[in-house]
Amino acid sequence: MKRLGDVAEIKRGASPRPITSPKWFSSKSNVGWVRISDVTKSEKYLEKTEQYLSDEGISKSRFVQKNNLIMSICATIGKPIYTKFDVCIHDGFVVFQNLQINKEYLYYYLDFFQLNWYRYGQPGTQVNLNSEIVSNETILVPSFEEQTHIANFLSLIDEKLVMEKKLSEDYEKQKIYLLQNLFK
Repeated sequence: MKRLGDVAEIKRGASPRPITSPKWFSSKSNVGWVRISDVTKSEKYLEKTEQYLSDEGISKSRFVQKNNLIMSICATIGKPIYTKFDVCIHDGFVVFQNLQINKEYLYYYLDFFQLNWYRYGQPGTQVNLNSEIVSNETILVPSFEEQTHIANFLSLIDEKLVMEKKLSEDYEKQKIYLLQNLFK
């Protein structure tokens, strides 16, 4: 067992203030502004955001290069997700950098652990984490070879689930098409 802070550098996001100011945003930017709603609408990968930051907004936030692992620490806490493009995170997220652990293994461990973060809250209140709480959480760390085997196995299952979901959606479309044509 190791602390998360021993296997990754954990950095909390930052927000330009006041966040409602239009000067922080730009529709011409390629740097996404990650919000909790963007993450909850996504599965394993964050491929788009609703808002994008201006250069000025980027300078006041935490920049995260694509293919990094971030996790929500407020509202929907503990949801890990990979960034598929450059983004900035606000103080409701942390980023895991300089990993000393298999990134896929860490993703699956955090995904598995997600509901356990709620134990840090008081009943009836919204739970918020901070980078210190996340850093001090312990994680089971097998050998790197075992981490890789575990991550590869779980990735294969994820790929199968995505294929099955697509197949189910295709069947649903086919059913709708047939129903529309049968009852004309």
